[in-house]
Amino acid sequence: MTDGFDIIVVGAGTAGVPAAAAAAARGLKVALVEAADDIGGTLVLSGGSISAAGTAMQRAAGVADDADTHFADAMRINHGTGDHVLLRDWIERAPEAIDWLLESGWTCTPFEPVFAPEHDLYTTPRTYRSTEQGFSLIKAYRNAIAPAIKAGNLELFLETRVEDVIVEDGVARGVVATHKGEEIRLEARAVVLTTGGFGGSKELWQEIHGVVPLRYHIDTVVGDGLKLARKAGGTSWFEDTLLPSFGGTRDLGAPAAAWVHTVIVPSVRQPWEVYVNAEGERFMPEDEPIIDSRERAIMRQSDWSFWVIYDEAIRNEAPPLFKWEPEKLEQLFEGFDEDYVRADSLEELATRCKLPVGTFTNTIDTYNRGQKVGSDMFKRQHLPAPIANGPFYAVRHYGYSITCYPGIKVDHDLRVTGANGEAIEGLYAAGEAIGIGFLGHSFLSGAIVSSAVTFGRKLGQTLLA
Repeated sequence: MTDGFDIIVVGAGTAGVPAAAAAAARGLKVALVEAADDIGGTLVLSGGSISAAGTAMQRAAGVADDADTHFADAMRINHGTGDHVLLRDWIERAPEAIDWLLESGWTCTPFEPVFAPEHDLYTTPRTYRSTEQGFSLIKAYRNAIAPAIKAGNLELFLETRVEDVIVEDGVARGVVATHKGEEIRLEARAVVLTTGGFGGSKELWQEIHGVVPLRYHIDTVVGDGLKLARKAGGTSWFEDTLLPSFGGTRDLGAPAAAWVHTVIVPSVRQPWEVYVNAEGERFMPEDEPIIDSRERAIMRQSDWSFWVIYDEAIRNEAPPLFKWEPEKLEQLFEGFDEDYVRADSLEELATRCKLPVGTFTNTIDTYNRGQKVGSDMFKRQHLPAPIANGPFYAVRHYGYSITCYPGIKVDHDLRVTGANGEAIEGLYAAGEAIGIGFLGHSFLSGAIVSSAVTFGRKLGQTLLA
């Protein structure tokens, strides 16, 4: 047993590093344990958007904002769902987290609050775009922990996976971990689980949701925190909360990975294409502006998937749909990927996409008739062109997961709780390990990263005070 630690932080990602840095800055001795070979966790995949209200950047940009306005926006967007106490706590603490990031060398561009169209908009610009996406935060994190490591207050254990939380007489007193096959036992007065969600675990997705969608994840983030909490007597929450992001495409050669490779947000690019589901039917107005409605529409479709249909004229005349270089796209349509189909006729396109030919051709004909007279059956407003001239194109898109709504159940002090609601003394959790369900059944712009940083800071500042 290696003793002498005050706090063990399990997971050196979005919430874990701020927790460890804040605790070490108070003079506590901290062990930061990470399964991967470097810090950062899912920040390597993150866009690095962060939201907070009432910041110095807002004031410098002439934007009046406060926690009450931010909270009201959150309630409007999430339809009153989530844990309002934790949500409010994050919102009130978030500006201080922004200050800490800036002090640690984090940069955002254009260094002012912005509206973020990938999610339903706040009434006030309060989202900040990291200069180099999640890597901007990782750089700041390295700066934040370097002095503590040098001073000996923080010991970083990489490539070390925690296998168990040591619980004695109902109190968390340390962890058992493995490093390159060797068992390590660390003792402390408090343990913080910041291991991220369970995006990389097909088993947990199947157990909790009964579905395994395309997921944007890293292989080391497989729900370790949830498994550890359960073994220690904890439980989970928000297991009935699920919402996919809209319109991801499969990454070539990586069937379990998805991301947005097309410009499919109407506020950024109005659609020229038509969306059809596995039954060959349209299921929504393609220019639906409410992101929440788009996400719920895709969740109602078979396999959370749909085809984006267009023709040669649209390919030539419309603003670019794809972010990829034309050469890569041509390679995909040449037959290297089944999700990218090109055909000379609509009938052939339907057959190759395994869609009912009659239903599909009728769907396109009905759309074209409405487009011609400017009256779409789904009340779509943007009707620039018919889909009439071959060759025709189909690209399969998916509802995909970038985060986990369920997670470790905690109380309002972020203490891990059991099924009886009682807290496990000495055991805490933050970040995506607790899920994002407390934010509500929706996506709040910049909230996932911001709340993880904020609650990590909170634990580092308050534990063992």
